[in-house]
Amino acid sequence: MTQIKALSAAVSAVLLSASAMAVDFHGYARAGMSTTDDGGEQTCYGSGGAGHLAGRLADECDTYVELQFGQELYNQGGKKFRVEFMPVFTSENDFQGNSAQWNSTYNNPANSDNDGEVNAWRGGDWSMRQAYAAAEGVVGFAPEATLWAGKRFYQRKDIHIMDWYYLNNSGYGVGLENIELGAGKLSVAWINMDQHVSDGTVDYSNDIVQNNKLDVRYSGIQLWEGASLEVAAIYGWADLTETQDDAGYDDEDGYFLTAEITHGLMGGFNKIVVQYAADSMGDSAYDNHGGESTLSTPWWGGSKESSFRIIDWGVVNLGEKIELGYSFMYAAAETFDDTLAEDEPTRMSVVFRPMYKWDDVMKTTLEVGYTEEDDVSSGDSNDLSKIVVAQEWSAGPSFWSRPSIRLYAGAFFGDQAEARDDDGNLRIGAQMEAWW
Repeated sequence: MTQIKALSAAVSAVLLSASAMAVDFHGYARAGMSTTDDGGEQTCYGSGGAGHLAGRLADECDTYVELQFGQELYNQGGKKFRVEFMPVFTSENDFQGNSAQWNSTYNNPANSDNDGEVNAWRGGDWSMRQAYAAAEGVVGFAPEATLWAGKRFYQRKDIHIMDWYYLNNSGYGVGLENIELGAGKLSVAWINMDQHVSDGTVDYSNDIVQNNKLDVRYSGIQLWEGASLEVAAIYGWADLTETQDDAGYDDEDGYFLTAEITHGLMGGFNKIVVQYAADSMGDSAYDNHGGESTLSTPWWGGSKESSFRIIDWGVVNLGEKIELGYSFMYAAAETFDDTLAEDEPTRMSVVFRPMYKWDDVMKTTLEVGYTEEDDVSSGDSNDLSKIVVAQEWSAGPSFWSRPSIRLYAGAFFGDQAEARDDDGNLRIGAQMEAWW
């Protein structure tokens, strides 16, 4: 309870301050329930960092809440300073705090009040995902640019219907963004992260390695009317301690390259993305949250020495009352260990989400998805397909209108569903999703 009380007190202090009217409050939240015709808890094939390769509708087994508070603290002579904070709450829906935790004891303090009694409304974790300061007009050679430092989500790029971040170099860092340069805008950042790397094969006392990433992006390059290009390059390297260096620890560098074209299409937009990654960042063009980490060294043979990915996604209008969200992704990689059953794995995903708008607040949504990927250990290719229908009530008619309250029914099929005894099971549920 201490963390929650402290957070509540801090938020209340901000909102009750003399300058409360200047506080910007934004956020995101989702929560829901579901069950299948054969009973049991919710079953999900993607969550958190895994993403949803067959689409996220009816496949989210968590409660997730972002609360973002920002305030401009200074604005004089063309110079501006502001701060941003984002506490986040996460909880898996299969544990709500009303009995023993799945990985702990009945009277675990994390599941109890201060007197040791089990609290039926506990469960989940708070974290501070963003805490940074930004300043505009303070750099003489680029007064239009923004200088920032701290911890932040840095210019992330995602496919919403998959919850898939194909470019996400977030963490602690410092940077200067949106420098006007030639045909576009330049952004440069230095971001680092700590990584637990001990695998029992290297004998050294400190098993935490700091990884550094130099992130350079150039955006706003006009290709033709209504179309623009953005390019991004991330170079990663490890910062070993003397103990780690003396132990012979491998600190291989790596890089991750991205090119993204955005253009208008059928009253909406389409994005074409091409990515390549190699060496210590070799996983980045294959897995979710590309660019988030560098391996420094492969912890197992299935780590990717290189990867390539192509993505096409967008949202378009098929008529006055029909919008379509869609995504296509294909990725291929080479593993560090070429003796594995499959040392050149591939992964593909196709998701379609059309919706019919009955009026300004009610819509019917269909989501169908298919994914297939190789298992490097067995060499097998495992697939998963899905079909879900949802009745939604949203705060507006747009594909992006939120909050949304959904009632849905559907089923999953294929190898991955069979492995969970879930193949073809009818799934029904309800969910809310909001951003503001």
